[in-house]
Amino acid sequence: MRIRPILPFALAILAPVLPLAAATHNTVDGLVHLIRDAIQQQPSDGDLARALHRVELDERLDNRTTEELESLVPGPKSIAELERLREASLREPLPTALPQFPSPPQPTMDELQDVLSEARQKAIAYTASLPDFICTETVVRYEQRNRDWTLRDTLTLELTYFGHKENYRLRTLNGHPTKATFGDLGGAWSRGEFGSMLLTVFSTGSQAAFRWSNWTTLRKRPAYVLSFEIHVENSRYSLTAGKLGEPAATASVGEHGLVYIDRETKEVIRLDSVADSIPKGFPLVAATRTLDYGPADVGGLTFLLPLRADVRLVPRDSNPPTRNQVEFTAYRKFAGESSISFGDAVEEKK
Repeated sequence: MRIRPILPFALAILAPVLPLAAATHNTVDGLVHLIRDAIQQQPSDGDLARALHRVELDERLDNRTTEELESLVPGPKSIAELERLREASLREPLPTALPQFPSPPQPTMDELQDVLSEARQKAIAYTASLPDFICTETVVRYEQRNRDWTLRDTLTLELTYFGHKENYRLRTLNGHPTKATFGDLGGAWSRGEFGSMLLTVFSTGSQAAFRWSNWTTLRKRPAYVLSFEIHVENSRYSLTAGKLGEPAATASVGEHGLVYIDRETKEVIRLDSVADSIPKGFPLVAATRTLDYGPADVGGLTFLLPLRADVRLVPRDSNPPTRNQVEFTAYRKFAGESSISFGDAVEEKK
């Protein structure tokens, strides 16, 4: 039996993945080099994800580096591993020097003013431009115990947007049909993804102060990143919290964060917000939310619509911090013959 011709063929298949399998990088710079070298070999999404799964970082993976790397990797499995590394390294120190990525020159003040003006006009007109539609909202809820996120439950909702109003109907709980509502379940939940979060930041009454932060590449799109700050006296952002079955407390809060504006379209493609000026004694001590927008097809036309959100709350008492990971999928046109009631619409609650 002749086997010699088989061996070179086997080695030719295995050679591209051996450097990935041997990788043990634990610095952010090492991670960047790992991914850049891997991309030259054109690995599959699964191969690169498996290599990244073996990486443990001793440094914090910052947002800019994560965004740039996510725009390089081949698919969602690798992106999920980068998100895991960012989450796992939050308590680690930042690198002495952050990795460098190609970027345009810093925009002039005039350019920034033009970008902000166009982004504000689009944000204020956003909800009026949306069609009537239906989509599926999936909410995966976690509680943090011993520094790890533990799954609490998974909710699937039918979200109807009709006449510029949102209606939520809970369809399944942990994969099983249910007639319960959010109010029956307790826990953390939120609204505002379809326009009000944009208005909170860009309405003239909010008097948001914007400052240049950096360039980034988000989902392969070059984007301006600006920081913003809204004082509590001008804010339209409120938090609601309370125990199930008891009256809830509501507080107006300020916020600060980052707004990502697509360089080409001047549309907001991400909002990253942190609540501040939370009153002393309020049931929550911290609240953050990140919302990603992207193109979605509705009835053959493309609209900028929410893709996913990440909402995190830290209670004042001994209850664990919570995290909601939200995805919006299966956008479709709202049929004229459909029936809908807004009597049980979900109110924003956290």
